[in-house]
Amino acid sequence: MKKSLFCILVMTVMIFPFVQFSYAQGTEADLVIINGKVITVDHDFSIKQAIAVKDGWIIAVGTNGDVQKFAGKKTQVIDLKGKPILPGVNESHGHTAAFASVRPPFAIDARFPNVKSMADIKAAVAAKVKELGPGKWIRGRGWNTALLEEFKNNPKGMPTRKDLDDVAPENPVILTDWSGHAIWANSKALQLANITRNTPDPDGGKVGKDANGEPNGLLEEIPAFALVMKAAPLYSVEELKEIALKGMQEMNLNGVTSASEPLGPGADQNDFGIRGSRVIEAYRQLYKEGKLTMRLQIQMLYGKYGSVTYADVAKGYQAYKFPTDVDPFWIRCSGFKIFADGVPLKGLYTAYMWEPYLVPPGNVYGGLVIPGATEQAKYDELIKMVEFGQEKGLQVQVHAIGDRAISSFIDGVEKATKKNPWPKLRHTIIHGDFITRNDIKRAARLEMALGGMPTVHSLLADVLPSYMGEERTAWQLPFRSMIDGGMIISMNADAPSTYPDWRAGVQSAVLREASKSGKVAGPNERVTRAEAIRAYTWGGAWQDHMEEVKGSIEVNKLADFCILDKDILTVDEHKMKDIRVLMTIVGGKVVYKSSEN
Repeated sequence: MKKSLFCILVMTVMIFPFVQFSYAQGTEADLVIINGKVITVDHDFSIKQAIAVKDGWIIAVGTNGDVQKFAGKKTQVIDLKGKPILPGVNESHGHTAAFASVRPPFAIDARFPNVKSMADIKAAVAAKVKELGPGKWIRGRGWNTALLEEFKNNPKGMPTRKDLDDVAPENPVILTDWSGHAIWANSKALQLANITRNTPDPDGGKVGKDANGEPNGLLEEIPAFALVMKAAPLYSVEELKEIALKGMQEMNLNGVTSASEPLGPGADQNDFGIRGSRVIEAYRQLYKEGKLTMRLQIQMLYGKYGSVTYADVAKGYQAYKFPTDVDPFWIRCSGFKIFADGVPLKGLYTAYMWEPYLVPPGNVYGGLVIPGATEQAKYDELIKMVEFGQEKGLQVQVHAIGDRAISSFIDGVEKATKKNPWPKLRHTIIHGDFITRNDIKRAARLEMALGGMPTVHSLLADVLPSYMGEERTAWQLPFRSMIDGGMIISMNADAPSTYPDWRAGVQSAVLREASKSGKVAGPNERVTRAEAIRAYTWGGAWQDHMEEVKGSIEVNKLADFCILDKDILTVDEHKMKDIRVLMTIVGGKVVYKSSEN
């Protein structure tokens, strides 16, 4: 079958061997880093002392003596004085622009412990109303009923529109929960969106109703979000550039140098356009202006964000053309993202499970969020989308948390690769919390990628047992079993679902302690520090088909580094989250420097 030029370009960038560079010993480096503990994350996880950089690439790694041969009169020299340096962190699944957009000054930060109660949220909304004036849209993110005083001991308790009406009667308000799978809106927002008692649930979503059948202000899952978002104004490209710059700045100060971000026309009308194609244009313009401080791997979003069909993917693939005037080492497209299921959170229970949740009436399993009249029809649609990706040479990344959703996706990869064995696209399970032992074997055999969120295990370890049981809670994100089973994994924060602090992520993966109680959930699934660090660096590069040029500190790789104030390999395991990033370097240039340097 003849493939489009776009497909050929994507496959070439993804698969064709990268050019190797060779510099003579007399070459004068642009940057030399000496006296460090260089955690290379190479195959042997070797430790070196110094690095030399030329034209944004690593040209030497070794002892001070090895590297100082490349130092000249114009060479910048950084003396680490024994401090550790490791490859730049690869946020293997996240939303950099969206992360910035839901934080001050753009929105209310409703995360715990910034807000601990309804009174805190109301105060924050009231302050925003005063700042913006009547009629302006107010948005925010981060509320979590498991942590809010009024609801944390009430398994069925949820906020309603009336709670927000008290402080914002004339301003439309939309507050997204911490997971990104529930929206809490006030009456004004519902009114502007014409959401009434007669508004039906969209495929894969739910419009919450009170005892009288009136909308209660809660909308579950992304397909339902579009119902209210259609009334909200979209960000301009200039606004998005400002937001993206703020997001990259926050990522850089955490040592992040690369990120995979789903964006595209399917999200143009969703969430103020913060995940739409305008964001791609904003990044393109920032690249042209020399203002990018992070490398971006973009997965296209087609159709209706969160409820995509095969027809949506096929149409979107033909209609939208990814920019070709950007350096693929800075911005590149690997394929597309779709959603298989939701989340295993209190009150939602939308992750698709083989066994039911432990909530009345005892037959709640979640389900696929793909449009379809039956679960079989939804499953068939998922298979078709995966087969389309494989046929076109596009990596398919699927949000799948429940074990049954993961199994369904792997079924699709098996069928797709049987039809078209080449190329090896590393189709990706995003999250993969409850992957079964058998599916670990299947995913490893199929050379699939998986990006999990260690900090989510810590956040949920205290609350999951009440509706999923102790056994499933202990098994959530079984990183040890995945690695031992032959899978290559990455780790991420899925910002803004959680803050992009990979040090806290390493600590969570190593200890598997609940963030509140400190109890250990699933000690057999602990990993070593080295394994977690590899997952946050090289694992993300492998997922991106970029392990030949990033993810470790080796000659002929991109000069992307993260310098720390303490040695993450030896510091007390309970203090890894307290390690500070002193400097972040991308392409041999300093993009973040701590004021304490």
